[in-house]
Amino acid sequence: MDREEYIQILTDQIRCAKARAMVGDEIRMHIDDQAFAFREQGMGEEQALKAAVREMGDPVAAGMSMDRIHRPEIPWGMIALMAVIGLVSAAIHTLFGLGDPELGISYVKVQIGCTLAGFLAMICVCIVDYSFLAAHGTGTAAGFIGSLLLMWSFLGQNMNGATRWVHIGGLNIGLETFIYLFVPLYGAVLYRYRKEQVKGVIMSLLWIAVAAIPAYLMDSFSTRALLVFILLILFSIAVVRGWFGIRRPKRFLAVLWMCLIFSGPAYILFQCVTGRTNLLHSRRVRMLLGLDPKGINYARYAVLDVLKDSQLIRTGNGDLSKFIGRVPSYNEDYVPAFLAVSFGYAAAAALAVLLGLMVYGIFRIAFRQKNELGMMISCGCGMNFTALILICLFENMGLLPHMSFDLPFISAGGTNMIVSYIMAGIVLSVYRYKSVLPGELAGKAVTDRQACIRKA
Repeated sequence: MDREEYIQILTDQIRCAKARAMVGDEIRMHIDDQAFAFREQGMGEEQALKAAVREMGDPVAAGMSMDRIHRPEIPWGMIALMAVIGLVSAAIHTLFGLGDPELGISYVKVQIGCTLAGFLAMICVCIVDYSFLAAHGTGTAAGFIGSLLLMWSFLGQNMNGATRWVHIGGLNIGLETFIYLFVPLYGAVLYRYRKEQVKGVIMSLLWIAVAAIPAYLMDSFSTRALLVFILLILFSIAVVRGWFGIRRPKRFLAVLWMCLIFSGPAYILFQCVTGRTNLLHSRRVRMLLGLDPKGINYARYAVLDVLKDSQLIRTGNGDLSKFIGRVPSYNEDYVPAFLAVSFGYAAAAALAVLLGLMVYGIFRIAFRQKNELGMMISCGCGMNFTALILICLFENMGLLPHMSFDLPFISAGGTNMIVSYIMAGIVLSVYRYKSVLPGELAGKAVTDRQACIRKA
């Protein structure tokens, strides 16, 4: 039996078609290594290769062993955690619906339906093989941005002076929330431009500018700033990992981030000096500084007032009397504050811990992933969740002004639920195929090893 026949029999035992090429390369490398060792002992080339094949043992038994290792895995632990988060979210919104006459039981049904739909979407995305983004990442990203712009242009509904919603078939879809799905797509864009050095750096930064266009058109400064920040973090990870071959990556990133940090104050100063902006009366500056307790930051001061009587542990029944009429959008922006007031700070802390476990699980999947595309996509999802969770928690504690960021999986709204679960599904897909897809450098390592053997 020659080498290729042995490999063919072995890989035929592997049910996952995607894993066969990777396993075949791995077995081929082992056979060539052993054949090289036999040649060093004085065997002829053909004799050494046949002896190396015999050393590998029964191809059927070896193939069945490889089949148990290299197959898609179902991330039951993360799925169970997401189910628990969904149940907690449904319970919270049930309290809102039963406690607020303006919401009612119909609100509860809608929220539970959105949670179930999001969970189903997560399972469907988990089944899909994310690796298609390696070849179609830029096209998918361009199509996504283009779709957002088309919906904004032709279907967008103007509310309070900003076009951030689309009304389709009785459903209101928040375009502002959907923007965050670009984050994992940007991981695929970075993967596409790796090893292209200067061109890769320029194109990767240009894609960040392109991603900011929808948020700019929607007049959402906070969303635009957060999105750009997350994408720059992903770009920095790619630079540090040597994707663009920059000789001094840390110095390059230090200069880049320093320029970005000082560009904001410099722009505001320029606006003030030229008389285009009155710093003290600028609506956005007052918002960011947490000023104007009777205006744009009314909700922040109202929540701080409500939280005064909160205790560590309280036996409550979800009383909404302190929120109704005082705190706007409490079921979207101030869910942790509601838990702290009704059930004590321990309940809000428990929610934070539950979401923290989810984020930890995502980063654990990311950094244990041998495929670099999967690593970058998972990191993007993890950073997106981390940023939104921290901002929402700090906002609920009064440490940040009111910025209307949704708490993933928890805040009311079908768009938030669907987007959050889709992003979780992407991470689960990365985990599911972690033993099936090779790392980006694995194929190169095999080729280099075989070249060395042939040269020897």
